[in-house]
Amino acid sequence: MVRRSLGSVGVACALVAAAFPRVSQAQSSTPRVTVGPFTGERAAATRSLVSGVLANHTGEIELRSQNEYTSTASRLGAGDRIDEATVSTMARALGVDQVVIGSLERLPDGYKLRLRVLRGRDGRPAASASWEFQRFEELNAFSNEIWEQLRGAFQADPARRAQPAGASERPGETPLAHTEPTAAPEAPAPVASEAATPGLGWLWFSAGGGLSGRRWRIPILSETTQRGYENNAFGELRANVAAYYRLNHRRLGIGVESTIGFPLGLSSQGRGPDGRVVPIATSALEFQFGASLAVRPTSGGMFRVFAGMIYHQFSLDTSRLSPEMRLAPVAYVGLRLAGEGTLPVYASPGWEFGVIFGGELRLAAIGSEMKEAFGTNPDTTLGFGATFGLGLRMDRAAPGLGLRATAEFLRYATDFAGAARIGTPGESVDDYTRFLLTVVYALGTERVAPRSAAADPSGPPPSEEAGGGSSAAPPPSGDPFGGR
Repeated sequence: MVRRSLGSVGVACALVAAAFPRVSQAQSSTPRVTVGPFTGERAAATRSLVSGVLANHTGEIELRSQNEYTSTASRLGAGDRIDEATVSTMARALGVDQVVIGSLERLPDGYKLRLRVLRGRDGRPAASASWEFQRFEELNAFSNEIWEQLRGAFQADPARRAQPAGASERPGETPLAHTEPTAAPEAPAPVASEAATPGLGWLWFSAGGGLSGRRWRIPILSETTQRGYENNAFGELRANVAAYYRLNHRRLGIGVESTIGFPLGLSSQGRGPDGRVVPIATSALEFQFGASLAVRPTSGGMFRVFAGMIYHQFSLDTSRLSPEMRLAPVAYVGLRLAGEGTLPVYASPGWEFGVIFGGELRLAAIGSEMKEAFGTNPDTTLGFGATFGLGLRMDRAAPGLGLRATAEFLRYATDFAGAARIGTPGESVDDYTRFLLTVVYALGTERVAPRSAAADPSGPPPSEEAGGGSSAAPPPSGDPFGGR
């Protein structure tokens, strides 16, 4: 009697022990992951490196080896295809929740690694990430970042827990239809890893125009008489070109920049000795050349610094005017230091809208004609300027295209002293204003994939990942609104 009871207990324990691993496995919340095919440059080495990164976190995920994936793909005739149906079939055969695929693309100045996490139940993307670097060996430095960017997409799928880990299809069997559970599983958390905006282009062009004005005042004979010039509305055209050597994954640029501006339809009038109005021959020119530094954060916006030389002249032929109205041609030659920033209000891979603000300092010497007329020993001329405006990027419409609408103010201040042809002058104040609309176009920047393609779990996979795994290079994009 005792012997028979002990036998019954033993059988019950054996049944519980046999069922326990299956129950424990079904309740496991550890995501099961495998690394699928890679495409592009040095695909095998890149795939092995990514597998090694994931293998370092086997406590947080269960990783199926590359050999398991390769042998299963060969047995099922999947090859290197990575379309939705193939990924879903492979994931079901391997019993995994997510499949990681990727590509390594050759760039003009380095490489770009793209990784994508696909859901096992339907083959659709759960998250993606990309990195740019100059040498293949630098890829090892991104090991921690690869894990941090992708880990949020690794989640156990309750719909797949009914199938034991490692279960596989038999040769020749048609994959079983996938049945969704009654309660929809929680979608994987998206990984916001793609840059929000394109990087810097290597060559920028900008051209535009608008209305400009000048107001010049200089006191004569101890401020008892004041002479000057005022013209508040004449047309002006401006053009700018900048070339950059790019660093830090095309987010930092060091190069040279040049700007030229000249009036359009500028005319002036004054009164001659007989009191009649006479036309005054007038011309103007502004030219800048120097070094430029540009920084473009991944989240949008931009900051630029310019340091170089400036030549600015505004000539009036006042010989036909009455003596008390005559002036001298103005010329400033010196150094210019300027900074400009764009604060993004909205930024995406295809569009960006931001507020432009900037300031500048000019340290200049004046021309000989001004010295002879107003004082042979002038102090150094200081120029102060400010810029405000709005900038619009339109990469979705045309890569590299942008618009700027800006208002600029500039003042030169000069104290004259010494012998003078015209009285005893004091401080000259020379003000310039500009209201410009500028079109900008930049060359040499890739188009950034929209975030929605990376973060929307229900969206279709991009063309480079679908239909046989062909890796097509994305169309180029430019970096708009160059600074002043």
